[in-house]
Amino acid sequence: MGTGFLVGLIVAGVLGILFGVIIASLQKHVHKKNGKIDFKKSNLYFYWSRWDYVMIASSAYSIICITGLFYLVVSGEDIQNPFVQFFLHQTFVFPLLTFLWFIFRLAYTYKGIKERWPNEF
Repeated sequence: MGTGFLVGLIVAGVLGILFGVIIASLQKHVHKKNGKIDFKKSNLYFYWSRWDYVMIASSAYSIICITGLFYLVVSGEDIQNPFVQFFLHQTFVFPLLTFLWFIFRLAYTYKGIKERWPNEF
């Protein structure tokens, strides 16, 4: 494993934990009944929150990493370059995380809409 992959793994771990803690801190706004989310009392999924800012930050970081990887590949660098290894690792991890967070956010919002306003659909 190259130096770039190792540094990329560390950075992804640190940022992933930081983003996870920020998102998990929103759980105090979630009301539960019988172990399930009570969407009639939980307004978190219906307004802009820290979750959305984390998705924007992760998306921006993904674009920066993709641009850096593109620049290095176009300039003739190969996989032996630690920066290519780093950007390749980050380019795989963060778009995937961003996509999954986005899908979960949409799923919870849609489920909340269905439970809160069941007669509208």
